[in-house]
Amino acid sequence: MMRSRRDPDLVLVESMLAPPPLEDARSSLAYWQERRRRLPVYQRNARREAREMAARWEGRVREAELLRFESTVAGRILRAVGLSSLYGRVLPLSKGRLLWFAWAVTPRRLKLVAGGLVAAWVVVSVVAVTALAAVALRLG
Repeated sequence: MMRSRRDPDLVLVESMLAPPPLEDARSSLAYWQERRRRLPVYQRNARREAREMAARWEGRVREAELLRFESTVAGRILRAVGLSSLYGRVLPLSKGRLLWFAWAVTPRRLKLVAGGLVAAWVVVSVVAVTALAAVALRLG
């Protein structure tokens, strides 16, 4: 049985071209955005450099997010179909956007029921805290 060996030079080039870890890319992007914000207006060259570097790091962040997404089950499925590149452009989901989307497609009656349940929970919580405070005051 013969194992296929990859050329070490190609492995090195692939690792050098791979996007950086997502956390590193985000921190570098934040650095360049903050640097541009803090530079005085009269330092045009430095501000231009910071703007260009921020744009580069935005691309690297997108690549790192796509790489992280493609390591998930849904990402592998979309990559197999050839649609994984649409993830970053069409559907950049965050928890907040996902909740907003879920709330937007929820029927109005269900929203009313959910609102009623939340209101009832708040009332019960306030009554329970008030009762506990009253008991604590009588014992103390």
